[in-house]
Amino acid sequence: PNALPFPLQGISTPQRSPTLKANHLVLTFDLPSYPDVFATVRGQRGLYDAWINFSLQLSLRQTLGESAASHMIVTPTHMRHYKHGRCDPTYSLTMHSRKLVNVLASSTSPDNTIQYTNDLLQLFHVAFMEHKNIIRNTKSGQGVGPHLAALRQSLLPDNPLKRFLVPFGCPSVYLTGVDLMEGVECGVGNVYAQDQLAVTYLGKTDRVRIILNGKGIFAMSLEKLQETLMMNLKRVMLLAVRYAIASQMGALECLFKQGQKEKTHCPKSPATSNGTNSASEKGFDCTLVIHGGAGEEMMLNNKVTDIIEFALQTALTLGSQILEEGGSSLDAVQRSVEALEDCFLFNAGKGSVFNKDGFNEMEATIVDGNGQRSGSVACVKSIKNPIKAARCVMEKSSHSMIVGEGAEELLQGLGEKEKPVGPEYFYTDIRHKELLAKLNGGNTLKNNHPQTVGAVALDCWNRLAAASSTGGLVGKLKGRVGDTAVVGAGIYADEEVAIACSGDGDVFLRNTVAQKVASLYHNKGYGLRQACREVMTENLKGTCAGVIAVDKKGNVIIETNAAVMFVASITGGTSRVEVLRPIKTFTNVIWETDELVAYLNPNPWTPGSTILTRKTLSGASSIFQLAIPDFIAMLKGAKAVSNLLCERLGVQRCAMVFNPASDGSAQIRLLPLHGLEQKWKPHLAIEEEFHGHSTGFCNSKSGPRWDDDALTQVQAKIREALPTPNAPFCFDYNGDASDDNLFSQIIRGEQQQWRVWEDSDHVAFLTPYPNRPGLTVVVPRKSLTSNIFRLEDSDYEALILATYEVAQLLQEGMKAPSVALIFEGYEIDHAHVKLVPQLSSPCGAKVVEQKAEFFQSYPGFVSSLDGPPADSETIKNIHTKITQSRAPHSWEDPQSHSTLAIKNQWYHNLFQIQNTLFHSTVEYFHTCCQYSYALTPLTTDTISSPMGLGSDSEPVSVHLLGQDVYLADSMQFVLEYFLRFQENLPGTYYISPSFRGEDPDSTHLNQFYHVECELLGDMDDAISIAEGYLVHLTRSMLKKHSDKILNTAGSLAHTTALLSKMDGKTPLPRISLDRAISMMPSADCLEWVQDGQPLFGRKLTRKGERVLIEKYGGAVWLTDMDHLGVPFYQAYVEGTRQCKAKAADLLLGLGETVGLGERHSTPEMVREALKHHAVPEDSYKWYIGMRQVKPLLTSGWGMGTERYLCWLLQHDDVRDMQIIPRMKGMKYMP
Repeated sequence: PNALPFPLQGISTPQRSPTLKANHLVLTFDLPSYPDVFATVRGQRGLYDAWINFSLQLSLRQTLGESAASHMIVTPTHMRHYKHGRCDPTYSLTMHSRKLVNVLASSTSPDNTIQYTNDLLQLFHVAFMEHKNIIRNTKSGQGVGPHLAALRQSLLPDNPLKRFLVPFGCPSVYLTGVDLMEGVECGVGNVYAQDQLAVTYLGKTDRVRIILNGKGIFAMSLEKLQETLMMNLKRVMLLAVRYAIASQMGALECLFKQGQKEKTHCPKSPATSNGTNSASEKGFDCTLVIHGGAGEEMMLNNKVTDIIEFALQTALTLGSQILEEGGSSLDAVQRSVEALEDCFLFNAGKGSVFNKDGFNEMEATIVDGNGQRSGSVACVKSIKNPIKAARCVMEKSSHSMIVGEGAEELLQGLGEKEKPVGPEYFYTDIRHKELLAKLNGGNTLKNNHPQTVGAVALDCWNRLAAASSTGGLVGKLKGRVGDTAVVGAGIYADEEVAIACSGDGDVFLRNTVAQKVASLYHNKGYGLRQACREVMTENLKGTCAGVIAVDKKGNVIIETNAAVMFVASITGGTSRVEVLRPIKTFTNVIWETDELVAYLNPNPWTPGSTILTRKTLSGASSIFQLAIPDFIAMLKGAKAVSNLLCERLGVQRCAMVFNPASDGSAQIRLLPLHGLEQKWKPHLAIEEEFHGHSTGFCNSKSGPRWDDDALTQVQAKIREALPTPNAPFCFDYNGDASDDNLFSQIIRGEQQQWRVWEDSDHVAFLTPYPNRPGLTVVVPRKSLTSNIFRLEDSDYEALILATYEVAQLLQEGMKAPSVALIFEGYEIDHAHVKLVPQLSSPCGAKVVEQKAEFFQSYPGFVSSLDGPPADSETIKNIHTKITQSRAPHSWEDPQSHSTLAIKNQWYHNLFQIQNTLFHSTVEYFHTCCQYSYALTPLTTDTISSPMGLGSDSEPVSVHLLGQDVYLADSMQFVLEYFLRFQENLPGTYYISPSFRGEDPDSTHLNQFYHVECELLGDMDDAISIAEGYLVHLTRSMLKKHSDKILNTAGSLAHTTALLSKMDGKTPLPRISLDRAISMMPSADCLEWVQDGQPLFGRKLTRKGERVLIEKYGGAVWLTDMDHLGVPFYQAYVEGTRQCKAKAADLLLGLGETVGLGERHSTPEMVREALKHHAVPEDSYKWYIGMRQVKPLLTSGWGMGTERYLCWLLQHDDVRDMQIIPRMKGMKYMP
């Protein structure tokens, strides 16, 4: 046969149009995450599939808009049965999933984040349950697909119902995949229709691979869909992980109930990761504190931190619900710890670390403080919740601790519902990697992960309890038991206090940390925080530690020296949750509390610029995210710091600027306004400024006038977030009708305005001259000073609470991620606050350059910007000016002293220092020396410095109850007397006023507080005790008041030098009077004891004493004084022919601070000395007689506390050391 010819001439090949694109596209991407996160999601049946499904639905909506709802989504993955000749997929687009997707889309902020609330979690739960039910029905053959197909095929072509059913025959979107399939790298779903999308997912241990196969309209938008799906998978995963954690903890119902309460009782209360306020908890007088461990070098990003905080909040909610319903503290701590054990994030229960052999050995303890009962288990391997086993040991055995298989057998023998779990339950990827790192020689010195979980609680019956659980240390030896299992080491509770610890368990065991904290609290009167800090400082030097504690009064402390600690608490109805990152040091601090600190800005905008913040790197980045009590505390702190700056820098007022931080804890900036007159007058910035979005800073400059329509639109947008946006305004004015400033007129409705909010006491309105959209002014309905920090406390608190509420409204109404705040007050002399919504920057917006600014005086506006770095000397001078404590010398005016002292920091500091002096003195003599305290009278007929030779003071005589007596100048004689009341009593002491009659001066007082002791032994023994007391007292002062000493003395060198000398057990130098005299550089350094009578001996003047003090480096004993220059009762130095006395003065600070001497041991010696000093014997017969009854060799000394404090504070006038003066010729009140 011949081939057929096909002429091709004249046939042209059609050219492809350059505008046409392929309508079939395949895209692939991976989404990585932590293996344990994927494992947790897979652990909830069907959750992995729902996560992908809901993410896809959200992405389709964001990519295709409202038309996405018309696309049918099916999941053929679940096909199991065949009916009527066809298979039945799952139709996964449901009413509840659409509702969830709508909320997710609307709640996504401009910065592409979602606020994961309990409401959102509940929507997810409902959609997920529906999703699971549909799958279950599909797998059981009860799906609707076959029936719909049969119905569709039976209908006539013109039947409208058939048109509705057509999409079921050819769905637009196919989703299929598997949650874990290792070894398979790709799988593509086929598309066969004109407009169709196939989405395939392949789960791996540490990622999920997504394959998108699109055709038609889906091909054209596939790249955008890929972008949105990648983003939404991350967002919805964070929701799914929260759901999985809450489900593992058994907390879903509890969380949903909590959410309903918050909506019912407090719909507008803020709810953040850092604090919530619920009206349902008004009067909630129970307390619960939990922790998830303390550790170092925690590499936590914000998302991980948020998940940890969610888990803590969930565990806290479970425990607090028990307390709220009247349950016991014991049940509450157990429930919270159980929840933490159920979560892979914490080193307890499911998240426990591995021992060296790759097994989990866990321990737990629970303590009932009310009944002084406890139960502990250790080295358990198959118990899901070790804390439950510990409870069983406490309540169902006669033991306090059971270890290993015995504990497991006890639990099973009691018929508990809990079944043993295998090693696979406890396996987590992160703990396995930690073990490998440890075995491969990783850092064994650092505590790189949280160590324990714990809880302490106080219930409505005032009963305390504590619970703790842990997996121990990574790579520990088999059988190791840590502090968590030992009451008194890592945990403690009694009727007064409950304590739970976290840290290096072996160190805690050796130091019985929890018991030491409790002991200081019980036996030394320490507060909980003080007790924790002392134990950490003294016993845990360099060891990572964290402690939570609560006492019977409801006082709560969370104290740690670690880089991070996971904590949550509920006190007074307010819950707080935080991955706590304490800042350990600040520079140039001018004010602080346990929670807050204010320090000079090293880059000041104006001289004295100060930053007020929490003592943590973590926490809310906005003050408007704080729980209300914490918000109030911080703003009250701002008021205190402002008043301090005004007082010390001599400015009329301070402005306050808060601009939300991009990371870290919120910072308030306090700016002294220099160069202003005392009388108020307006000051305005010269230039205007406007930005349509957040620039990273804020200021108080005005912007150009907005047109009325634009203001009205913004007003409507904000008011739409109110419960009643169309409610009529109230124009009540609570001030004087004659007030005519602009704000008063706006409140009364006399001026055009754009009001956005009001209550009975305050009004908020838009300014027509904003520098950012939505800038709002909040004012009280009465005329109050524009210097907000000078408002009365009640007015100030009311204004800041109104400001808090308006800030929440602006965030919601303007969809603003945050709001800035400004106090200034130089536009209108009427109290007002400016709130500046910080709107997200649109894509492609030009970045506004932040230039450093510095103004020596107030320029008419304030700003959150930093200035150029200040030189260290300038900062130091300002710091000294602010912090230096100066004596006000208010005692010079007796009439006003009492009022001025109350307000003065010098006397506030002195009060605390005197308190420490008293308690430290008692501690030294009672605990260190075992001396007995003597209760001595104030009156006597036997004065220690009688009018005779050697008298060194003038006694004070009074006529009392018909008798002429003396006010005691010293109770040394009484101490000698009391020393004979107990066999072998080593010593007696007292602290009491003494009286002297000389005219007061810089070194003498008429009434002063005297510390005196009398002891068995000679003068050397007395000197040793005195030096020990000086060391003990000074060390206590440094420990508790080093900041006050530094701010007054300007240095701590004098104290540290003294301690360093004496820490080596080296006694202070001693020099005899004769030798000292030979060293004096001039005649005015010494004088005769009796003017013009050399017979009675010599003594040093104050100048001479200072010469010796300087020569011997700050402190020296002057010994062997001329006997006729001291009182009669001092013993004679042997071999001196009764010329020298066994007496010594400690020269310190102003001069003589301690007077010391050895006593005559026999009656004969006393008589001889009285005669020698020409003192009548009559009043001293009893003094002679007691030596006949009980002869003793004793010595003693006395210290004027005011002179010691002058040395401590490096001050030159003892008259400034009395809060309530008593001086000759002057009358003081009280």
